[in-house]
Amino acid sequence: MADKYIQIGVTALRDHATGNYLPAVPLYIKAEDGAEEGRQKLINDVGKLLAHRIKAYTDGCREANVNV
Repeated sequence: MADKYIQIGVTALRDHATGNYLPAVPLYIKAEDGAEEGRQKLINDVGKLLAHRIKAYTDGCREANVNV
């Protein structure tokens, strides 16, 4: 039976000469017990964190009378 993997992200190195990004490469983890649940929990946690930061940003813009 072949191992199963879950994509968890994408990364790209930079060219040493120009500093430009090289082609992106997907990142995988081996699908073991709890891997999918852990991935979903991480997605939810990051979503909550970003939602709080976006709210703080928009509240700050509103207080400064800046349109977002």
